Amino acid sequence: MELTGRRSEVDRIAALAVLPRESAMVVVGDPGSGRTSVLDAVSNRVSISVVRLGVNGSEARWPMSGVTSLFTALDDPRASAHIARLVRHVDEGLAAAHDFLDAVHALTLPPTLVLIDDLDRMDAESQELIAFLAGRLAGTALRLVATVRRLPSDGPLAALPTLRLEPLTPDEALVLARDMAPEEANDGVLAVLADQTGGNPGALREQIGALRREQLVGTEPIVLPLRPTPTTSAAAALVLEAAAGRDLDVLARLALVPTARVAGWDRDAVDDLVGAGLATVRGQSIAVRDPLVRSALYWSMPARDRREAHTELAASAAAHDDRSAAWHASFADAVPDAVGLLAVARSYAEDGDARAAVTLTERALHIGSASEAEHLALLGVAEALLAHRLLGFAARYLAAIRPFATLGHEVRRLRVQYSVQYLSGDVVHADELMMPFDVSDDAEAGAFSGLLAMVATFRAEAWEVDQARDLLHRAEPLEGRASAHTAEILEVARELVAAVDGTLPPDAELHEGLAAHRLLAMSDPALLMLAQSLSIAERSRSARRVFALVLARTNDTAPVWLEAARYLSAENEVRSGNFRQALRAIDVWEAGSAVVERLSEPSRAIAVAWRHFAEGRSADALDVVDHCLRQRSTNRLWGATAKLYALRGQVLLLDGRLEEAASSLEAADAIGRGLRNPAVLRHLGDLVEVYARLGRVDDARNTTARLAADHHARPSRWGALVLTRSLALIADDTTRDTSRRRALEVFQPHDSQFERARTFAALAAVAAPGDRARLGAAAAAAYEAAGLRRPLATPAPTVAMPSLGGTAMGSGPFSGPDRSGVVLSASTPGTPGTPRSAPDASTVLTSLTAEERAVVQKVTEGYRNREIASSLYMSQRTVELRLTQIYRKVGARSRSHLVALLT
Repeated sequence: MELTGRRSEVDRIAALAVLPRESAMVVVGDPGSGRTSVLDAVSNRVSISVVRLGVNGSEARWPMSGVTSLFTALDDPRASAHIARLVRHVDEGLAAAHDFLDAVHALTLPPTLVLIDDLDRMDAESQELIAFLAGRLAGTALRLVATVRRLPSDGPLAALPTLRLEPLTPDEALVLARDMAPEEANDGVLAVLADQTGGNPGALREQIGALRREQLVGTEPIVLPLRPTPTTSAAAALVLEAAAGRDLDVLARLALVPTARVAGWDRDAVDDLVGAGLATVRGQSIAVRDPLVRSALYWSMPARDRREAHTELAASAAAHDDRSAAWHASFADAVPDAVGLLAVARSYAEDGDARAAVTLTERALHIGSASEAEHLALLGVAEALLAHRLLGFAARYLAAIRPFATLGHEVRRLRVQYSVQYLSGDVVHADELMMPFDVSDDAEAGAFSGLLAMVATFRAEAWEVDQARDLLHRAEPLEGRASAHTAEILEVARELVAAVDGTLPPDAELHEGLAAHRLLAMSDPALLMLAQSLSIAERSRSARRVFALVLARTNDTAPVWLEAARYLSAENEVRSGNFRQALRAIDVWEAGSAVVERLSEPSRAIAVAWRHFAEGRSADALDVVDHCLRQRSTNRLWGATAKLYALRGQVLLLDGRLEEAASSLEAADAIGRGLRNPAVLRHLGDLVEVYARLGRVDDARNTTARLAADHHARPSRWGALVLTRSLALIADDTTRDTSRRRALEVFQPHDSQFERARTFAALAAVAAPGDRARLGAAAAAAYEAAGLRRPLATPAPTVAMPSLGGTAMGSGPFSGPDRSGVVLSASTPGTPGTPRSAPDASTVLTSLTAEERAVVQKVTEGYRNREIASSLYMSQRTVELRLTQIYRKVGARSRSHLVALLT
């Protein structure tokens, strides 16, 4: 299993192996934090010799047992000869330490990385000697890394460089939970476990193993807080041991409730706990900071004492904290009120307190009777969680709700269910809508027609235009009885379907010419669908204006719509070719969304991959795309899958990997063949270029003919630009010059600079040698104008393009194999896009700017990006950009490779 969430830590430790000097580091991590796994990853990563030393805690009572184990592990026959002398002189203090140092210097070792796990469990004498050695490694060929659970400020290791293993982020913990759990585990249950274990990998693994199958798949509720496991108890014990002398009785009572109002607690005790890092205050609420500590304290209290404390706290909280009172009453009352508890859970979800909402909901499921009233209250919780885009939690509780007999309630359930499926990147089958519905009430008619409109938009986004129109046709008889909001949703749903089909009316015919007063009166989802329709129809300026209206409503807009607006706004800028604005929009979007969501939903993953590609990290872009394609292997999200293959093909094409690009683009073409609007997938121009450069003339000609037919049926500006480029690539001798000139002259100042650059680059590949450098330079300038943070150079041509009539279409060679069996020629020196070999280290240093050299210096010293940013007074994003520029100048593949090249 790949190590999750510790990449930067592994990078920093692995950097020790290539530093020009010997060094040492202490890795500090709680029980279960993954110290051993990090050392495993490091040992598999570095190229020098590695010595692993595990500490047996039972040997700590034997002086010098740790040093004996270290010398025994070193690959030098003279090491064992020093052991007896060291043991005899262990009581001689400083003299013994110098004897130890001399013994290590006497060894003849290659560069070696010594990894000691749990050094703090070693005997005290060995700890002191190894700490003494760690600060004096010069001339020993050793690098030393040791892990400990705690690092006392007055201990022997305190003076060494320290790396702290922080808890995993919620995103990372959820990714790890998915890797650990069985395939059938419910994603919402895993999200609960990831949150309740506080980012501790060891505790998470134990909790997954402790749950029954019924709990893992979500058919039974989970008891929260989770019962402590050995790792939970050990981690909590260290925290509570460090808090000795604090008022832990108050903390123990606070552990009985997920969150409480500060007003009900002793203010001095609260301030003391917050100051010690044991509790957190959010607004007017207070909670135990570490869920592992809360778990240990909660379950350490006898059951009778817990019930009595709940009864007392329920009475005291009734006057000032009705939500805490409801929680405590669920333990104290003979007949708990599950519906009331779910109402409180919904209020927590609406406030954005997911942990409290989930805790109360699980409790309600545990004490409830699964009545329809409880299911209706549970649906309210799911709606609130969806509004905050907490999709895993919402899906977990939707699975516990049975279909309702009342149409209005059932439509609500289906609306939430379909929305969660769509936003999670799953197929929305909507089989329930195939059944006839008896709609007699006007309110029910409006709700049902709104549901049909919503699913129609999902179908349109999946390019299933005919099915979308069928659903909207079914809604027409109900439209006259629908509310104004539902009628608005139906209108914009029709516009979205028309945009995907390439038939969206002009702006002047939409909402009174997109008048401000009409737009301001529209709801957030309606505005988003309108903006997306305009974006698909290549009206990026109008779309940008509508997206801005949604983003300006920050205080009144649900997080789910804000996230969608940020993402779709970024997608609009990518589609328009405004890459500078696109990268800024993606920065904003990524700051407000979760990694898990970005990589699980295909269209979101496309934005992440595109960002890597635009910043020159093609390998990272392909990794994201391939990961998402693997995740989608069993789903029918054909539109998203086609987009992934199209992006993969474009990245490979611009990297010069033509055969692979052809395979990916052909896969996109096969999936999207039924799409009538070529401007949606935008893959045909890339496919023509790949075929042309591979010498597959007939394929290039046939694809161009398809593009021309589709464009004439549904014209667009993108189609006009790409069609002229494609015609230039397949032109014969009689029309070559004219078609290539037309391909460049067709561009207007407002057109996409990226497509302009693509045209220059494609023509450079087929141009005569004398024109190739000029066109390549123009392509690089256009890429820069488009806002790419590193210009993408034209891949080197390598074989001649056969003409349609048997004569060569161009004298320049093409990259890729010739289908007729012609032997490929080598890349011409100076050809645009020819890779440069990695320069000599001394040359590299002189080619770097002063700021880049400062960043390199920090990298060689083992600093992480966040630490580099802090020490050089720049943002972390700036550090990442500087490293990207440095990698490109040096020819480095990774951080450790960079250090190796420069040392």
